[in-house]
Amino acid sequence: MTRYAFICTLMIACAAFFFSGCSGSAQPGEAAKPEATRPLPDIGEIVDRMVSYDGCRDITAEMRMTAVDGEGKKDQIDFKVQRKYAGDRTMTFISVLAPNDEADKAILAIEKPGAETEAFSYLSGLKKLTKLNSGRQLGFHGARVSVQELLGMELNQYTRSEGERVSESGRELIKVTFREKPDRGLAFPRIEGYFSESESAPVRFDLYDQQDRLAKKVRIDEIKTISDRRTITEVAIDDLQQNLKLTLVTRNVSFDSGIPDAIFTENHLIAYVDKASRIIDK
Repeated sequence: MTRYAFICTLMIACAAFFFSGCSGSAQPGEAAKPEATRPLPDIGEIVDRMVSYDGCRDITAEMRMTAVDGEGKKDQIDFKVQRKYAGDRTMTFISVLAPNDEADKAILAIEKPGAETEAFSYLSGLKKLTKLNSGRQLGFHGARVSVQELLGMELNQYTRSEGERVSESGRELIKVTFREKPDRGLAFPRIEGYFSESESAPVRFDLYDQQDRLAKKVRIDEIKTISDRRTITEVAIDDLQQNLKLTLVTRNVSFDSGIPDAIFTENHLIAYVDKASRIIDK
């Protein structure tokens, strides 16, 4: 089986990692009858909390992702996400912790309002710094993951519908359609999001590829209170195109620890990967 390196981080989680709110699984349903007397909740407020991690200055999380392929073979990868909000930009550094032969994998990304995300990877052996966009697919032992997934889906790069009530297994949810803003270079031009009205929190997301085919289903399975923040701690991902079942678990997380800006530079990326590569080669 292939190693599906620090994927999804994300999922929808890196952003979906730690945003406040959560709920369990739900099955596809049909639109519920409209209730004119009850307005829809403010989905924009929920999404803004997701994008900003509920207003924190920075966040550090250690994640573990377990993947099971169609033959039942299991693989596992640990990674670290560091994210900082600084004025007009959001900066992210993602690095693999284990297994050791993947420890020289890292991504630096800078997100700015109203602009396409800039991301960078570095190959130590070739001394090559590569600029990436959100839709760029990265390979890890044969598996493919987009930069967008590693950054938690970048929901601020989408326009969104006002939402509609739907009923799923006797539960009332709000369905919202996210569509890519022009010239953002995303991997998933359309996302269907489902939110719990009673909890004002996301429940699951369906991700559609460039051909508008359903590519992945993401379900939020567990939430805990950490440092007074409702924090998503387990996400389930059904990768339909690669026939993989993934579980993403938050193992350790800290907020507002004062991550230095120097972490989010090309110089740090190069130094980090070069050092990890030397360790692997020993």
